[in-house]
Amino acid sequence: MKPDLFASTTRGLFLSPESPFTFEGEFTPDPRPVPSNGIALGEVVVAPKNAPIDRLESLEVLRGTQDAWNTGEIKLREKMNVAVAIGGRYANRSISGREPDSPAEPGAVLDLLNVGGVCGIRANPETPCVKIEVKGGVSLRGESAQLSHLPVIPDTRCPVDEEGIPCAPIILVTGSEMDVGKTTCASSLASALHSSGIHVSYVKLTGTGRMRDLMQVNYGRPLGFFDSARLGWDFVDAGLASTCGVPGHRVRRCAQNLLRHACAKAEIVIAELADSPSSDASLHVASDPWVRDWLARRGLLICACDTLESTLIVHWIRSHLGVDEENMLISGRLANEAHAREEAYRMTGIRALSCIAPNPTSLATDNAVGGAIADWVIKHFMRQRKSVF
Repeated sequence: MKPDLFASTTRGLFLSPESPFTFEGEFTPDPRPVPSNGIALGEVVVAPKNAPIDRLESLEVLRGTQDAWNTGEIKLREKMNVAVAIGGRYANRSISGREPDSPAEPGAVLDLLNVGGVCGIRANPETPCVKIEVKGGVSLRGESAQLSHLPVIPDTRCPVDEEGIPCAPIILVTGSEMDVGKTTCASSLASALHSSGIHVSYVKLTGTGRMRDLMQVNYGRPLGFFDSARLGWDFVDAGLASTCGVPGHRVRRCAQNLLRHACAKAEIVIAELADSPSSDASLHVASDPWVRDWLARRGLLICACDTLESTLIVHWIRSHLGVDEENMLISGRLANEAHAREEAYRMTGIRALSCIAPNPTSLATDNAVGGAIADWVIKHFMRQRKSVF
């Protein structure tokens, strides 16, 4: 079987140093049931025109190279052969679903839960959905291939201080829910910091697998090519198709591996949580003692909001995560208007800054988009460093 499309969540098949697979190879479907977090070969059997998710973010090697790849979104049609991953998804503004109760047997029909190619059982059976019939799994060294067998990034050590806290500052970007400006904030901040000569890495710690956010933050575009020199990774690169429904200890271990890897590669780490920090997987990460100590010693939490009502999450963060006011900032869509920034400060006591406004008076950020927030971040970390020493 030669898949027409490889979902971006199956990238470990080709990017993992442990993987023997190539894009040009034929895949014989493994007849054994495919477990959650496994890679499944399947055929599109239903592709309704009114499905809210009707495309697949696919991956292919960039011709003439050995270490560069393309991503693209392809509209799905019936009878297409695809390689996808099995898992769950929580999305309050799109399709939610869970992983199957038991490993998917050949012949089982799963629902496409996201553009990145994660398949499971949708929560609302009335929602029109692309359906994929499982033909089998992928055999790897005599076992059914799982993403945990194919991590793209290795276990990494990073420089730490005498208390075991990473030496690079961390910016944790979270928000009230999905689609409130978290990735926009991370992207413009990364670009402006880079303009000032600071090496920045980015990790997305929770969510459902997809390359779009990594591409947006690192390359300024949601689709296109990336190579082995990229400085952005997510939980898929660490071996998980999705963090939805995954035990807390496993989500934390995955996040710590990503953060150590990112810290070893850059001077500042930008980390993003999906949805709200009060949702299950994101809460596991945000409440991790190691992450909290890092934030307290040399960190900043940016909360992206889109309405004044959504700033209530700031109070939740203070009371449940114990982040000090001086280590918090409000941004996102809400903070793009001056009057909204003033009202947000009045309601929360936390400064609000636009994530897209430049700083024309700064030579460091050279009038770049996001320059205003980047200049504030640089000064924040300088103040933090003085307080430590």
